[in-house]
Amino acid sequence: YIFMKRIPMVMFIFLFALNFFPAGRCTALARDAVPVSTVKVRVYSLETELDLKGEIRAFAEITVYSKVNGVIEKLLVEKGDMVKKGDVIAVVEHRSELARRKELLAAVESAKVGIRQAESAVRVAEASLSQAEAQLENAILEKNRAENLLKDKSMPRQRYDALIAQYKVAMAGKELAEANLTSAKEAVFQSKTGFARSTAALEQLDVRIADFTIRAPISGVISARFVDEGAMDNPQLPIVSITNMETLRIFSQVPEADVARIRIGTRATISVDAYRHEKFKGNVAIINPTLDSKTRTLEFEIHLKDKKALLKPGMFARVILHLGRRKVLAVPKDCLLRLPGTGVYYAFVVENGIAKKRPDIKLGISKGDLVEVKSGLTEGEEVVVVGQGLLKTGTPVVITNYEKKGGKAQ
Repeated sequence: YIFMKRIPMVMFIFLFALNFFPAGRCTALARDAVPVSTVKVRVYSLETELDLKGEIRAFAEITVYSKVNGVIEKLLVEKGDMVKKGDVIAVVEHRSELARRKELLAAVESAKVGIRQAESAVRVAEASLSQAEAQLENAILEKNRAENLLKDKSMPRQRYDALIAQYKVAMAGKELAEANLTSAKEAVFQSKTGFARSTAALEQLDVRIADFTIRAPISGVISARFVDEGAMDNPQLPIVSITNMETLRIFSQVPEADVARIRIGTRATISVDAYRHEKFKGNVAIINPTLDSKTRTLEFEIHLKDKKALLKPGMFARVILHLGRRKVLAVPKDCLLRLPGTGVYYAFVVENGIAKKRPDIKLGISKGDLVEVKSGLTEGEEVVVVGQGLLKTGTPVVITNYEKKGGKAQ
């Protein structure tokens, strides 16, 4: 009776064991199965990046020279000073030029007075000519009338001769007035020519005088100063160097195989050893049209703003180019093992509770903890992410997935 009473309990325990421990797993446990964690190979949307190296350079660096010879009278900047375009850097002594300018100003004013006087004389000559023309017109009328009267013998010869004499005087007066007007106009022309010459000479001198004041051709910082006040200057002697650091340039090279992946405007993240926690943003601005035949690389240029003025020309930079997102098969990097001394990667997958080695896995881009699998694994496979160091092909395993590194294993 007791035996019969225990049969249902034994059957229940047996059925429970069959349900909870499938045959394969029971066998694996019996063989001391290795506990592992796995993830599935699946498709991820990864941002494509290209890691490169580069050198930081100033956007522009200009060495300033004088255009004239002379003694540097004033030098208004020191190394490290910030200047804006057009600021005065230095002044070269130019007293003789200033004295000559006073002379030319006086000549210009004198020419102006001469023009006014000549124009006044023209107006007087024009009035005199008008009067002479009126007198001549009246004399012509009297002459014609006298000729008619003389034919009719209605005018004495003496009176006729007097009117003819008046006509000749009027004619001569008109010719004289015309000559005076021509002379007055010539005087105006000469005065204006003199004014133009003096003005042109003054303008040329002003251009030369401006050359004695040396101004900053660009905005930036004085990165070098080569002379002191009192030094003798000449066009071959540099005065200062100005570096524009508002915008910086980073020169880098991309391998030939990746040339098609970069474009004008491609986003870039830059970091330097001096500021490890700072990330600087820029964009590809210039791409060289030809490759370097020796290195088989293509040089390109990134422009960026450094508002904090942390970066310095000459610094070594690490460059990450952001090339956009694409969908790829990927697994966590922890899934992969590498053959010692080689670049060959392999991994273990689990099929029916048994570990199987997948040799020679080809990898692609990586982002964070994930790496692209180009070949060697297929979508949906269970890849061992923890415990693979104890495995070889044929090793029985038991999957015990758990949370790792802040995320759940799949």
